[in-house]
Amino acid sequence: MVAGDRIVLWILFCLVGGFCAYNWYWYIKAIIFYRRNGFDFSKDFGPKLYWSDFQDDDRYLAKPRDKFALVFTLMGIVKLCYDCGP
Repeated sequence: MVAGDRIVLWILFCLVGGFCAYNWYWYIKAIIFYRRNGFDFSKDFGPKLYWSDFQDDDRYLAKPRDKFALVFTLMGIVKLCYDCGP
């Protein structure tokens, strides 16, 4: 492997690692916030999360309960069930 390739790999590693660390920081902060809050989902916490690319329209803004469920899904605590319908 050429030294220039290693530099590119380290830059990509730092960028992706920083992105992952930022997201995990907010996931853990959200769990701590809602646990201390008694899981009152009427209060919002953390950055805004939109369900689509229309980020100027608040109709597509995720609700606090949805963001919290997304945290558990990404952590692997809650498993999604795609084919378990009525």
